[in-house]
Amino acid sequence: MFKQLVLGATTAGDTIVVLVSFLLLMVLLKKFAWKPLMNIMDQREQAIASNIENAEIAKNEAERLAAERQEKLDKTRAEAATILSKAKIAAESAEKELLDAARHEATRLKKDAKKEIENERQMAMASVRDDVSLLSIQIAEKLISKELTNEGHAQLIDKYLERLADTNETK
Repeated sequence: MFKQLVLGATTAGDTIVVLVSFLLLMVLLKKFAWKPLMNIMDQREQAIASNIENAEIAKNEAERLAAERQEKLDKTRAEAATILSKAKIAAESAEKELLDAARHEATRLKKDAKKEIENERQMAMASVRDDVSLLSIQIAEKLISKELTNEGHAQLIDKYLERLADTNETK
């Protein structure tokens, strides 16, 4: 018999025993190995699904936070642009006000200077008139006191002009 088994010859009884043994092994494997193995596989599948779901939730949260951060950044940039724009407008306004004030002050100073020049001119003219009047009176006195010849008259006019020139130079 050992020869027959070794050579591969089997009988129907041997086949039934092998078949029953195989079926019994399958039932035992199903009961003791297959269910725990399937439970482990189901747990692993649930853990992987949970990890994927958690990763998806974390990804969505990260995207939401990134969008929120970008929105805040955009808002901050817009506020900064508004502040810069307002500061530029305020600076331009202040510059314009300062230029206007400087122009008004320059105009006022010009008017004051013109008035002062006109007053000085009026005073100089009044002084010249006084001097001319005084000299005219002195000439008239001399003419009355002595009779002048043409040469004397010319000398008197020259003296008068010299005194007039000296008076204007001293002022």
